[in-house]
Amino acid sequence: KMELTKISSKGQIVIPLKIRNELKIAEGSVLAIDKMKDMIIIKKIDVDLVNQFKEGLEDLKSGRVRRVV
Repeated sequence: KMELTKISSKGQIVIPLKIRNELKIAEGSVLAIDKMKDMIIIKKIDVDLVNQFKEGLEDLKSGRVRRVV
């Protein structure tokens, strides 16, 4: 079932509680937003995964880890 919400005068939207609970979206959660034609896509981002990726890049840059070709 599709949920409806309104946009505030500041451009804010409320993600319905049921969806927030199902996706475990809480205050401070990171969301990616994109558009596709006339749709807005909102995707929850796993911050731990992002941090692991950043740490991996730092390891590569510092030489602690070498890239295998």
